[in-house]
Amino acid sequence: MISTIEHYEILLGLTSPWEVTKVELSTEQLKVDIHITHIGESACCPECGQDCRVYDHSPERTWRHLDTMQFETTLHCRPPRVKCNEHGVKTAAIPWAGKHSRFTQLFEAFAINVMIASRSLQEAGKLLRLNWQQLHSLMKRAVERGLDRRVADEIPWVGMDEKSFRKGHKYVSIINDIEEGRVLDVVEGREGKAADKLINKALNEKQREMVCGVSIDMSAPYISAINRLLPHADIVHDKFHISQHLNNAVDKTRRQEHRVLMKDKDEILKGTKFLWLKGVDHLSDESLAQLESIKKRELNVSKAWYIRELFVHFWARRDAVFAQSYFDYWYKEAFGTGLPEVRKVARMLKKHLANILTYFDCYITNAFSEGINSKIQTIKANARGFRNFENYRISILFFCGKLDLAPQKLT
Repeated sequence: MISTIEHYEILLGLTSPWEVTKVELSTEQLKVDIHITHIGESACCPECGQDCRVYDHSPERTWRHLDTMQFETTLHCRPPRVKCNEHGVKTAAIPWAGKHSRFTQLFEAFAINVMIASRSLQEAGKLLRLNWQQLHSLMKRAVERGLDRRVADEIPWVGMDEKSFRKGHKYVSIINDIEEGRVLDVVEGREGKAADKLINKALNEKQREMVCGVSIDMSAPYISAINRLLPHADIVHDKFHISQHLNNAVDKTRRQEHRVLMKDKDEILKGTKFLWLKGVDHLSDESLAQLESIKKRELNVSKAWYIRELFVHFWARRDAVFAQSYFDYWYKEAFGTGLPEVRKVARMLKKHLANILTYFDCYITNAFSEGINSKIQTIKANARGFRNFENYRISILFFCGKLDLAPQKLT
């Protein structure tokens, strides 16, 4: 039979010169306290790895470990300090936890999995019996590890998008790796300096040279930054953002017309907002019948809706030449409606047509970005908002960065 001390040494994977000297069990507090001692006269310098003489021992520190059955388990130790000829007096590395951490590596790995699987950090905190500050500390350390481990591979296709951060027109800019479906980085703001910072932060010089295409909306700061920093990248104005602009034109036309009709007590457009914003393929038979009935009135909103639906066929053209020809036809139809909101969008698309047609060379969109935006919105809702940008960035990269978050495994 092995003793309790030997039992915990085996479970912790401790070998000489580390040994368990005492195990305290409290059935009332449901706690196990394990005391570990370094018994050697030398240890490795954490900076250079040289074997150095032990100078003294630091004050006792504690680390939260995985629970023993239902008992919360804590490790206690006075880590040795070594005197290195090159680096001076340094605290030696310990085998069960990372530098500056108050959790063992095994507990960190478990906590990361719980946070990823949980609906929110609040729920994860209940399971792990940790407060928000402790959870965020674990997340931050995990993200820093993941970013350090990320390999600077070629990233040919990227997407850039903005996302609301806080009320009062506070935004962040996000850059994504389209092929791998991951967020590369996040910066505060959406102006020119933010776009520059985002690209430089996410991609090194060699990676920037290798980017083939970038999917964005028609943001002038993004366009300027890409032209300067990604010299070989085609700019592709994202089809989903174009669809949003067309939807906005339809909705603004509907609202304007509804106000005019209501002056004559005509409620035909009342409650029809989402009827016009959905594509034909997503409408029920009842909604289609209602739409057909309204279209017989030849209202302005029907004309705007028709122009939006007509543009859907633009993306199905065989190549840029056919797409250019189709756009010319669509543009005449759009201007022929005489609707201000429709004409406004048509002029904007014509201005940016060159970078819309590049879609037929790259075939990339911000579909992943739209999915990420939905996931980020869920993160914000579960967190009930974020007090500062850095916490927001850490959460996005933790859940959406596809990083290697796990701490180094015990040997």
